[in-house]
Amino acid sequence: TSDLNWALHPQTYGWEELSGRDVNGNTIRYHQVCNVDEEEQDNWVRSPFIDARSAQRVYMDIEFSVMKCEECRETFALYYYQSSADIATSTFPPWRENPYTKIDTLAAGERFDSSTVGAEGINRKTLVISPLSRRGFYVAAQDQGACMSLMSLKLYYYYCPETTHNLAYFSRTLSGGEVASLVAQSGKCVSNSVYSNNEVPKYRCNSYGEWRVPTGSCHCRAGYQPNEELTTCQGCSVGSYKPENGNIQCQACPAHSLTRSVGADHCSCVDGYYRADGDSIHQACSRTPSQPKNITFTLNKTSVSMNWMEPVITGERSDIFYSVACQECESGYKNCRSCPSTIQPSPSNLHHLTTTNAQLNNLKPYSHYSIKVGLQYILLLMLGKPPAFQWVNISTSESGPPQIQRLRLVESGQTYFVVAWMSTPTPTTHLLEYQVRVFQNGHKIKDINTFSTNATVSGLTKGSKYIAKVRVRNGMGYGKFSNDLYVATSSAKEQATAGLNPAVIGGVMGVIAIVIIVIIVLYLDPLICCTLSTDLLHVGNNFVSYLCGFIKVSLKLVKKTSEFLNKYGRTYVDYRDPHNGVKEIATELDQTKIKIECVIGRGRWCLTVCRGKLISGKTSIPVAVKRLKEGASLIDHTNFLREACTMAQFDHPNIIQLKGVVTKSKWAMIITEFMENGSLDKFLQGKVNELTASRLLEMLRGIASGMNYLSSIKYIHRDLAARNILVSSDLVCKVSDFGLSRTLENDPQATYTTQGGKIALRWTAPECIRFRQFTSASDVWSYGIVMWEVMSYGEKPYWDMSNEVVTEVLEDGYRLPAPENCPVSIHNLMLKCWSYEAKRRPHPIEIIRTLDQFIKQPNLLLDTKSHDASAPLLNPDSPTSLNEVSTLDEWLDMVKLGKYRRSFHTNGINDLESLVHISESELDRLGITSPAHRTRLQGGISTLRQHLGEFPN
Repeated sequence: TSDLNWALHPQTYGWEELSGRDVNGNTIRYHQVCNVDEEEQDNWVRSPFIDARSAQRVYMDIEFSVMKCEECRETFALYYYQSSADIATSTFPPWRENPYTKIDTLAAGERFDSSTVGAEGINRKTLVISPLSRRGFYVAAQDQGACMSLMSLKLYYYYCPETTHNLAYFSRTLSGGEVASLVAQSGKCVSNSVYSNNEVPKYRCNSYGEWRVPTGSCHCRAGYQPNEELTTCQGCSVGSYKPENGNIQCQACPAHSLTRSVGADHCSCVDGYYRADGDSIHQACSRTPSQPKNITFTLNKTSVSMNWMEPVITGERSDIFYSVACQECESGYKNCRSCPSTIQPSPSNLHHLTTTNAQLNNLKPYSHYSIKVGLQYILLLMLGKPPAFQWVNISTSESGPPQIQRLRLVESGQTYFVVAWMSTPTPTTHLLEYQVRVFQNGHKIKDINTFSTNATVSGLTKGSKYIAKVRVRNGMGYGKFSNDLYVATSSAKEQATAGLNPAVIGGVMGVIAIVIIVIIVLYLDPLICCTLSTDLLHVGNNFVSYLCGFIKVSLKLVKKTSEFLNKYGRTYVDYRDPHNGVKEIATELDQTKIKIECVIGRGRWCLTVCRGKLISGKTSIPVAVKRLKEGASLIDHTNFLREACTMAQFDHPNIIQLKGVVTKSKWAMIITEFMENGSLDKFLQGKVNELTASRLLEMLRGIASGMNYLSSIKYIHRDLAARNILVSSDLVCKVSDFGLSRTLENDPQATYTTQGGKIALRWTAPECIRFRQFTSASDVWSYGIVMWEVMSYGEKPYWDMSNEVVTEVLEDGYRLPAPENCPVSIHNLMLKCWSYEAKRRPHPIEIIRTLDQFIKQPNLLLDTKSHDASAPLLNPDSPTSLNEVSTLDEWLDMVKLGKYRRSFHTNGINDLESLVHISESELDRLGITSPAHRTRLQGGISTLRQHLGEFPN
């Protein structure tokens, strides 16, 4: 080993450098002093020059040993001397305490003697050399009479390593000179970032080399987003953008816009789409609109009133407006010119209409006009494009539809009445529709459009007076209203008169036909009348009185029959323009009377459902409030109002009740009654095995009653599921969520084809999946799934099967097994609802009668079988007992997997005993790759194993 090159004083009889071994047997060099025989010892040893490397605080780990002896001192002193260069000589610094700085006086905690072995007697200390302010220093030890060794001296310091924090880079930083020092280091923003609030970020390094107390930060520039660790700024990917500085994430480009490079701060419109000067970069790009559609008008000799619907394509903008231009033409609508100033428009400015209606007054009678209705908005003006428009030709010489002369009341109740009228031929064009308008206290409360010669007005107030009138619309527009019909609804104390039992209609109609024939004959042939009257005189007055009474009774039966047919012949009206329809049939509520309490659900990004209260005077009632946020698209707004139009026409205890709407605020709202127990599926999941079978059947009966009501008015729900059934505090179930529902046309065989909408496959009938067509019978299929959900306490239909597998097994004839403890009779009713042919499914009224029978006769529900939740789906066309199966081929045919028969035999699987030992890994070898077939095979084998376990022989 080499020398340590430490300076000694004095050169002799003091410290000496020796070689030895440490406790691990390694050879080391160390310093030793043991000159105890001499008095007044002052022995020094000094290190070479040590470069401090800019450190202000240096730590020293020292190992030393002290020998036990009575005459020896037990302490020694350590010093350091700072210097800007290596200037030490044999005499400088002087060998005395001054000018050194004392580090510490060390005493041995343990001492050694001749019996000490190994590491015993070695002392270890950690000391601090601070503060340091020069380039380097020397370390010196002073002995004054001890017998000791300096075995090891280790010097080190702490620093904070380079790091990146809050998008700022901080370089390597040495710790301070004091134990509580915090050395501040300024940071530099990483690439593509800037200082936040123009403040330079700083980080503090403590005396142990730890970063502490950050202040300030950096933000990514526009077009860049931070990573999760906030160490780099990454450019927005193609198709996304970030418009300003900040540490938010990039967002997808608005509709009809894109970016072509990384790091974009805005998105450009795609070809054919544009933005107006004032549009936000967050706003979707717009395209030119289509023309207004479905222009209708009411015409007389001197005026025309026009209404139209918004175009199919609005450019997805809210700043659209309309313009109306008028031209007066010669016969054949030739040589047209601008209408004269004598024509008075309403509104006065026809070039900037924000409504979808206008009127022209003071037209010339027996004249021809061509009217242009156009759509315009700011973007079109900016682009210099012409408006999209539609022409309508009218003639004041043509006749409009005639006035209906006789409107009569058929039936009235506490909250509704039914009116009817005679069909009226129109002289010039075919009939389009009838419109019934209802007034209360001089104000219009609703309009009902219908193709029938009767209409039911529902949702009225008990014990109130109304005025009804009706008019016709044909190709020339609307005609005049009929004379007023005054109607009063009955109060709660009055007994509403029920319609005639339909069972007697057939018999009554035969009698009525005879009476009508008699009356017609007597009216048409006075001679017969006179002869009959003469003959009757011989019979006596009693027969005449009897005949007159018979005719009166028959006429009353005619009236009752008409009342019944009108009452049960109502048809739901699908409003083509829900923006106008909601004003006509739904009650507009004052927004200030609605108090929102909390959010209970969320739909699409623009839709929230809240619990609230509807305040009326000093009282309030709990309600559910569905809110459409400001800024929703026109399509969302239209669908929202269409749902309100749908609900406003329903009046049934098992259909969710609409309280009113709010359309005159920035948040459109639908207000309905509040159902305390929420959706049926969630309610059942929290009540597993807590409800009786009779209670579950009562709930199912209520749902069936609501469904029967919808079917009776020719209405398809399309999305009947437990999640769309709401439960009140007294466990009354009500059908809700009419966002996907549609009406049937006036054809009992009509269907509704979706426009690419999503279908909930697990609740949907096979014909709907295959052809995307819906009927009332497809709602019955969905009701069967709801029955299964109720009896399984909200379990997911078909469990974790994929939609592909569900579709395939349904086409193969398989159906859901009965839930655990479900009566066989209830499951049989489900299977009827799941008949593959729609015409074989029961009508809702038949379902109600069956459920009523089960409720009244609980003994019909005693037949329950224990079903394994993992059992395979049932196939109604296959044997229900495995006792009928004895061979592998029979079993494969039973589960409709007979096409794999050859593969089974080829691979040595020839009987049922071999079949039950097949593992999932062997299915690929057998060539069974279809997910549905694998699921069916594994489920069937599971059931077969249970069967063979019960009957081993």
